[in-house]
Amino acid sequence: MCDQLVHVICGSYSDDNEGFGLKVTCNLCVRKNRINIEREGAKSGQEQQTQKMVSLSNSRLPAVDIGTNVLVRVPDLDRGRLAPRNVLAVVVDVISSGLYLLGTKEGLLERLYASSEFTAADSNFIEANDVPSSLLSVRSASMIMSGSKQGFISCHCKRYCIDIKCKCRSKHMKCNSKCHSNSRCKNKCVSPLFFIRPTLHVFLSIIY
Repeated sequence: MCDQLVHVICGSYSDDNEGFGLKVTCNLCVRKNRINIEREGAKSGQEQQTQKMVSLSNSRLPAVDIGTNVLVRVPDLDRGRLAPRNVLAVVVDVISSGLYLLGTKEGLLERLYASSEFTAADSNFIEANDVPSSLLSVRSASMIMSGSKQGFISCHCKRYCIDIKCKCRSKHMKCNSKCHSNSRCKNKCVSPLFFIRPTLHVFLSIIY
């Protein structure tokens, strides 16, 4: 009966009773309205803080033109052991809020970057027209540039890794150094071992 025409005292719906015609709101709706107001205020405050941070960053750092090549740092959690520390990208577009849309030879980076999150390259190796329209993350771009096929897949098997329960085997990949330390694994890249065939000359040299 929230927000309906009821009697304030007894809650009657009949217009014959005294006090009919006044609107009342239950406690749940009052609490819900307060929560919505606080959410809108928090959202507005975050947007204002974002604009303030972007404006401060743009005032300290010079603006970057479209077509300029930049180096985007790859976080340590998204970078493999053979992957480069930076990804070469080009500025494709500049948003009105001061954020930049970057792209690589493999596609557009999926999020916008501030000018403090990259550094300008010494030369231009990528043109903005050469960037395809597909989206990818910095992790994917770093993996493609390093040529790593293993990616970020690893298993923690405790036995032989002989069935599809092993993540590496299910992806048709070999177990690597990021996986378990099990010496009984049957899914490793075994390097050939070269042994010296014992001869009489070697035996005598060892003795004497």
